[in-house]
Amino acid sequence: MDKVQKIVVLGIIENEKWEILITQRLDPKISNAHMKWDIPWWKNEFGESLEDTLTREIYEETWLNIEITQFLPKSLSKFWEHEEYHQHTLLFCYICKLTGWDLHLNDPKIQDIKWINPKSDLYEFDFLETTFDFIKFYLQNK
Repeated sequence: MDKVQKIVVLGIIENEKWEILITQRLDPKISNAHMKWDIPWWKNEFGESLEDTLTREIYEETWLNIEITQFLPKSLSKFWEHEEYHQHTLLFCYICKLTGWDLHLNDPKIQDIKWINPKSDLYEFDFLETTFDFIKFYLQNK
């Protein structure tokens, strides 16, 4: 079976109320990710910086303008088993400030999108394990 490596960049996007944006995955092909909650993420493209990927994709998929304020000093590694291949994903995360918005969902793999208070609402959602780890780390270091 083929092996694939992927680099993914995530953004913890804060609004003026200190809420963060979460998204619900729509991915029936990956049963352990389907309908789980996540933070905005995208695959890094060849030759593109992580910051450029995050800024560009967030705008393209949600019409949100962000300013990256901090790199979260934590990386995660996740293995996924697909029918055709095994995937090793390296994940990196940034904290971002919302600078402008006209929220429109333009991603077929997102079922829902919400602003939540991470301190009080974190345990009310069924998050992907890696997302939960990043949000907990973010809260511990805030």
